[in-house]
Amino acid sequence: MYLAEYYLDRIRTLTPRKTGQTADAWVMRFTAFGKATGEGVIWEIRNEGREEIVEYLEFGTRPHVIEPRDPDGVLAFEIDGKTVFAKKVLHPGTKPLGFVRMTQSDIDRSAEGLAKKLSVGIAAVWGS
Repeated sequence: MYLAEYYLDRIRTLTPRKTGQTADAWVMRFTAFGKATGEGVIWEIRNEGREEIVEYLEFGTRPHVIEPRDPDGVLAFEIDGKTVFAKKVLHPGTKPLGFVRMTQSDIDRSAEGLAKKLSVGIAAVWGS
């Protein structure tokens, strides 16, 4: 399970931490298969409760208008240390960060490396 824990820590580290809520929402789930024969475990890392935020961070956003949820409300945000109020703003969009895809790519490379080592070890034992 050490490899799975490494990747859980890696994706938490790569997740932006403005508040830490999205990074802290990553969890790992294990599912045993072949219980009778003890064949193995499938592990999955997923973000629970902040999936929409992860999608925005991962793939970025296009420019879009932001309006308050309450039609009579206003938006409040800080610019250069001053609080600014507005009825709506044009958000310029965000660049994609790709941290989930980077982590998945690392996992894939690790799996390929482990498979090669395993096949070499099997070949050495069985003389193939």
